Amino acid sequence: MGNYNAAVMTDAGAAMLAQSQMGSTLTFTRFGTGNGIYADKSIDALKVLTNLKSQKQSFLISGKSSSEDEVKVTTVISNEDLTSSYYINEIGLFAKIDNGAEALFSICVATTDNSTLFEAYNGETPITMTQTFVIKTSNASEIVVVLPSDVYALASDLEAHENQQVASQTGVHGLRYYDDTLAKYNDTTHEWDEIQTGGGGSTITVITEDALLVGGTVTLTGDGEPVTGIMPSTGSIVFEGVPMTGTITVTVENGSETGTDTLAVPYFGNYEVEVATGVINAIEISTTETTLYGKTITATYGGNTKTTTFSGEGTATIKIIDFTGEVTLTSTDGTDTATSKVNIVSGTTSYTATLAFVYVYGASWDGTSTTLWSRTDAAEGFTDPVPAINNGNGSSPFDDISPWKDITKVSDATAGTLVKIPKFYYKITQSGSGMKIQVSAKQFEGSSVSPAHMNRGDGKGERDEIYVGRYHCASTYKSTSGVKPVANITRSAARSSIHNLGSAYWQFDFATQFTIWLLYIVEFANWDSQAKIGYGCGNNSATENAGLTDAMTYHTGTNAASRTTYGHVQYRWIEDLWANVYDWMDGCFYSSSGMNVILNPSSFSDTSGGVNIGTPSSGWPSAFTVKNVSGSFPTFIPTAASGSATTYSCDYWYFNASGPCLYVGGSYSQSQACGLFYVDYCAATYTGAGIGCRLLKLP
Repeated sequence: MGNYNAAVMTDAGAAMLAQSQMGSTLTFTRFGTGNGIYADKSIDALKVLTNLKSQKQSFLISGKSSSEDEVKVTTVISNEDLTSSYYINEIGLFAKIDNGAEALFSICVATTDNSTLFEAYNGETPITMTQTFVIKTSNASEIVVVLPSDVYALASDLEAHENQQVASQTGVHGLRYYDDTLAKYNDTTHEWDEIQTGGGGSTITVITEDALLVGGTVTLTGDGEPVTGIMPSTGSIVFEGVPMTGTITVTVENGSETGTDTLAVPYFGNYEVEVATGVINAIEISTTETTLYGKTITATYGGNTKTTTFSGEGTATIKIIDFTGEVTLTSTDGTDTATSKVNIVSGTTSYTATLAFVYVYGASWDGTSTTLWSRTDAAEGFTDPVPAINNGNGSSPFDDISPWKDITKVSDATAGTLVKIPKFYYKITQSGSGMKIQVSAKQFEGSSVSPAHMNRGDGKGERDEIYVGRYHCASTYKSTSGVKPVANITRSAARSSIHNLGSAYWQFDFATQFTIWLLYIVEFANWDSQAKIGYGCGNNSATENAGLTDAMTYHTGTNAASRTTYGHVQYRWIEDLWANVYDWMDGCFYSSSGMNVILNPSSFSDTSGGVNIGTPSSGWPSAFTVKNVSGSFPTFIPTAASGSATTYSCDYWYFNASGPCLYVGGSYSQSQACGLFYVDYCAATYTGAGIGCRLLKLP
């Protein structure tokens, strides 16, 4: 079995134990096993449980031993009646007081989820495992343990019975050892049924999935005479009554091909060993797509293919022999196909993979003067979102779809209230003067990791989530409600002040802004964020306290009485992306060569470094060009400027080679030029009452 945390006595168990100290009878009734997964494995989280999360099997108690202050309760876990494989993630001991209801007394959970696969019975040799819980108590002799007659016999129990004259024709307690046969009494037939104990040797099953070894000679070598056989086409051979203990060497030879492994046999019992001509790499595969249960999984690697089948609970194991490199796993239900990839490397033999259907949501803009995008892919036919008005409620067809549904508010002890944005995948395709954007929570053909989460070259690799300040930075450079945003600061001063919060905190950058653009475009299918969500900006006179959307019961909308009234806005919990103050946008700068992008936050600069992605046009954009530049990420920039506040992208995008520092969004000054796609510039030394900053956390 895999590794498990120490067993935790539940509150119900503690109460029952306390009652037993007062004279009540505590009865341990059974064990249970299941595949429930516990995100919180702490003692506090486990002790309040009253049952297993997802029980798959129940086992009667096989034995009890006790001393003055403890009771040991044992069961034998077996797959003999198991029809579907599952991972043993939880093991529970159940008990009751007097004639009361049964409850979970104690539980232990796997340290690593899905690490112990308990395979369904193959019709040949059952798999058995012994599990013991130890209970500390002051009156162990008063605790009752249910010991039925129809469970597996433990070696310790048999020894105890033998000491009570089991070795007689009469036997004792339903067991006897007579005429060289160990048997138990059958209450139904009133006959003695033989117990298979393996006393004359072990049952050893040798298996292989290596076709090169089929037909080869199997040899078991140990402390006795070698045992041999021929590996059949089924890839499994069973040796019974093997009279060896200690270390047994198992070899399969088929011409020049050889597979060898060793097997530890401390005592006679049932054992299994797998051999191959090379390293056996096991991939444990799972899926939550119920239509894939029982379906074929195909592994493609190095020009080879191999198949297996999902169990009735969505699990499977496939073994790839003597191979390093990429393995592609696919499974289909006849309509949708799920795909995952595993990279096998030297020195690691155990891998996990999850197969899930890939749903891609898209939007396409035809490049004309319309602000509208057409919905494509899985989003085709979706209705438009309805953001909140006057801090009310709203709705969106994307509210139950990843990655949008996984964007949440979180509290950060250092930086205040942040918004978590999970990693996703996207693709931008140029189509004449128009373009198409596709987004998915899963990787799909031709896709790239969302810009904010990509490998930034800072030693962290791809990130599963990043965090953005819900509010503009306060004077503390934290994301704080109820105070005015800090302003009149240079971009470089904001950069260093935010980073002073800690090593994971940086200034909001172009990669993050573009990530938000992607999510918004696919969700709203319209360039005009002011028209779709709200005018934003502010009161047209001065900055106001942050948090004016705190009363909003929905993640997106305006606090104003109508969308065409200036006020304060939020998109997916991020407040005032185009209101109150502009945000400095780091990770980029303008120069005589155009726009330069910097990914590594430790290299953010106003004037140097980065990768040039081209020169944006300056003005109301009327055309965009997709850019795929090495060292940056797939993006777009405006390349023509003949639009207006109501056509094309409808937010102004300025460019000036002499103004390196970019800022975005909108300020308290009311303007239809502002919005989610507004981009402006100024000198590195510039400060203004309308420009603030927003923090970014890169864990």
